[in-house]
Amino acid sequence: MCYYSSINPIGKALVYSENPERCHSLLWKMKIITVLVISFVIFSPRTDAAIMKKVLLTDATSKGAVCLDGSPPGYYIHTGTSSPNKWILHLEGGGWCYDEDDCVKRSKGIFGSSKDWPPFITFSGLLSDDCTINPEFCGWSMVFIGYCDGASFAGYVENPVNWKGTTLYFRGAKILEVVMDAILAAGGDKIEHVILTGCSAGGLATYLHADYVRSKVPIHIPVHAIADAGFFLDAPNVDGKMHIRGLYQYVFNMQKCKDAVNQDCIAANPTEEWKCFMAQYTYPYIKTPIFLLNARYDTWQLAHILQLTCHAPNCSDDQMKEFENYGNEFLNAAAPAISSISNGVYIDSCQIHCQSLTITPWSKFMVGGQTMRDTFYAWLTNNSTVKSKVVDCAYPCNPTCY
Repeated sequence: MCYYSSINPIGKALVYSENPERCHSLLWKMKIITVLVISFVIFSPRTDAAIMKKVLLTDATSKGAVCLDGSPPGYYIHTGTSSPNKWILHLEGGGWCYDEDDCVKRSKGIFGSSKDWPPFITFSGLLSDDCTINPEFCGWSMVFIGYCDGASFAGYVENPVNWKGTTLYFRGAKILEVVMDAILAAGGDKIEHVILTGCSAGGLATYLHADYVRSKVPIHIPVHAIADAGFFLDAPNVDGKMHIRGLYQYVFNMQKCKDAVNQDCIAANPTEEWKCFMAQYTYPYIKTPIFLLNARYDTWQLAHILQLTCHAPNCSDDQMKEFENYGNEFLNAAAPAISSISNGVYIDSCQIHCQSLTITPWSKFMVGGQTMRDTFYAWLTNNSTVKSKVVDCAYPCNPTCY
């Protein structure tokens, strides 16, 4: 199985497949599409998305910060207009490579190498510079941090790994370090506020690294986080098997992620350190203010963790019970966030994966009359007139999802 989310000139493209070869074939087709449409994106007016320019950190290779294939890491940047000293840092998602063979395949594409990253990308939603649809953040500087390590920016193996004739580098933690140094150097002493965010594997990375980013930013500068679709459950599939646990355990051990995840979590789980690579276990130890944004019926989780083979309502009675039970399991796992005094929550009952990077659902899905954009901003600004915690009723109660 595999899941990927692609950086491309027209936004976030998602590829789902149970067949890894099919996934990689689709990704190559997406690269061709990227070449064909890049000029259209750059030279055609777009009112809903900021154009972000690629910055490759070629000097980072000397510091050991490289993608899976040894190419340099990098990011995309859009300098804000009205609030250039306020920064949104987005950690790209795109799944994980679950073993060495998978990492070899990944190293030949845009999620394991920077060689084919396009010169420009655009995104909407939280990363839009159109003030009619993103009035709260349209003037902020925005950085999209490229994902090419396969372990949510958490791995670090000092020596290159030779696997069946291919050299692999597990250096995600080092990539995050050098990118943060570059961003902070670019912002200088004028930085006023930092929001860390990410979607999917980048959403998980937001949970994993919120406190690290907080430690890198001068203490007088506020840092907040919003994790989109990164709360992956340690839950059984339809056959009662905990198969997803084994996959995350292997990634954690293969890339030696222990030192880059939350160390309070590690100390609390000395015999099960792998748990600290999962949001539900690391969440209670996060000190940085963080906002949980997730679908109760996350489509990636339903397909890959629960391994449900249907899409509601087109399911059998037994499948619908599995679907409903998973939604309840999600709420139970998210209980520490829901009950938190200081952190924010937005959980809708939509069937979707990643919600902050497009106008819909970021500004149009609603729960209790509130959009996720309004809820997040209310939490960020301590606006007590708007709820900072919103949890939807069970499927299919929400008509704005469809």
